[in-house]
Amino acid sequence: MAHRRIAVCGLGTIGSQVARLLIEHRRGVDLVAAASKSESQIERPLHEVLGLDGGPGPVVTDSIGALLAEHPDAVVLATGSFLGEVLDDVLACAGAGVSLVSPCEELAFPYTRAPDLAARIDAAAVEGGATILGTGVNPGFIFDTLVATATGATWDVTAIRGRRVVDTVEFGENIHLRLGIGYTADEFREGHDDGTIAGHVGFPESIQIVCERLGVPLDGPVDETFEPFVAETPAPTKYGAVEAGRTEGFVQRAVGMAGGREFIRLELVLHLRPREAGYDPVDTFEIDGLHPVRLTLDPGMDAVLATSAVLVNSLPGVIHAEPGLKTVKDLPAATAWLGDFEDALLR
Repeated sequence: MAHRRIAVCGLGTIGSQVARLLIEHRRGVDLVAAASKSESQIERPLHEVLGLDGGPGPVVTDSIGALLAEHPDAVVLATGSFLGEVLDDVLACAGAGVSLVSPCEELAFPYTRAPDLAARIDAAAVEGGATILGTGVNPGFIFDTLVATATGATWDVTAIRGRRVVDTVEFGENIHLRLGIGYTADEFREGHDDGTIAGHVGFPESIQIVCERLGVPLDGPVDETFEPFVAETPAPTKYGAVEAGRTEGFVQRAVGMAGGREFIRLELVLHLRPREAGYDPVDTFEIDGLHPVRLTLDPGMDAVLATSAVLVNSLPGVIHAEPGLKTVKDLPAATAWLGDFEDALLR
């Protein structure tokens, strides 16, 4: 039986784990191409870049065009959180008829932030015969698919609350800086105001997905707040210490109003040493109603491993789906496929 041909674009923290998972733990697929923006990775064998034992496999290239020349069935695009950063590559895949899965947070539900771009992507995908999906652990699973699925055991839903606490000590410095870790309080405020400090991107997308699944229209845009934690003593990281007086994390909250009242509240705590700050790194959810549901994931989902797993496990559903721009509410929930890829398509 012919194997499905998969390519990975972006070999950072997430893309590298996606490649490892495909090579080491999935059957019925061939990882036929990989691309990176890192000069230290380009023109090297992928196995060598990943630190795996040698074997046949692709040499890392530098562009989406080189990936598409290998005629993959799907691309995992792990290069950015914002739609503008990935748009050209998404459209290139759509036009070539190659399906795509990406952890780009704004691609998870672009209809509110960027309706014109969403329409453009959808039209290109339908015309080219490709399926486009933005997903990951968050958005894609923890604050949307998991929450929406848990409401299936309820009679009604009067309110939803979720909190995710993530220990970020193993994240790289560039990710820390993008999120909002390592700044003075003034730098944090300035960066948040001008958009250079993004925090978590994807709260509005998750809330919109849940509300659409439940048939609950929001009163207006999702409201977000962003509060830093400033270190009183040096906070260790894998690249050195964040000095006292600089941010070692933050709490970010998002609220969706429906019918004039708070319907869904989500909270994310990212911290270099959450336990010392009084936060256990667990994921908790409360769904209120006549038959309330309470969920606790302890330990909480590992951001990197869970994201890479959701991306890989979404591939069968994406390849099997009708062409167009999709969200996780449009497709069956991703499940691990431990047998042959084609068997996963038939489930």
